[in-house]
Amino acid sequence: MELREYLQIIQKDIRTLFLVTVLAVLMSVAYFGLRPVSYDVSMALNVTRSGSQQTTDYRYDDFYRLQADEKFAETIVEWLKNPRIVTDIYTKAGIDVGQLNLKQLAKALNSEKLSSQIVAVSFSASDESSARKISEAVAEVIEKNVAVLNENQNESTWFRIIAQAPVIVKNAGTIWTLLVFPLLFGMFIGFWLVMLRHYLKK
Repeated sequence: MELREYLQIIQKDIRTLFLVTVLAVLMSVAYFGLRPVSYDVSMALNVTRSGSQQTTDYRYDDFYRLQADEKFAETIVEWLKNPRIVTDIYTKAGIDVGQLNLKQLAKALNSEKLSSQIVAVSFSASDESSARKISEAVAEVIEKNVAVLNENQNESTWFRIIAQAPVIVKNAGTIWTLLVFPLLFGMFIGFWLVMLRHYLKK
């Protein structure tokens, strides 16, 4: 079938294509207009030390220290995936997580090691106040767990965690998610619906 034939089929049933496209856009607008307001939060945890190692070989302190920091950053990432740690964080923030199962708790916080000394943490919250409370709780609970590890160490250069101020952004739909993608999706579905109607008429 040539392109001209496709265009003729669409022209004969252009109303169906138009209605499906408009419906897709209206559904998108309704979804973003009626959904609860939420906030996206991003914060960074910096892995550092309480002091520096005294050694005549500076390369030993620099190289092995960075390696240790990197491994500890990986530990923090795993902590933030642990349901026990996540529950402690949300409880400290005053948020009930009793309705969440283990998988939901493990995915409540997204954590990623960006470098040997930086861990990025992101999550969503229902309001700005909750977002700030959760951010503070993340820093406090992680620092508490680090302090527990430090208790049994004789080294004076054990790990410290410095939390940066969170970035909190209202989760609003963009022009792409609100109109462009629904428009393209509606045209795609409408096209195949027109083709199907044409086929069934034969």
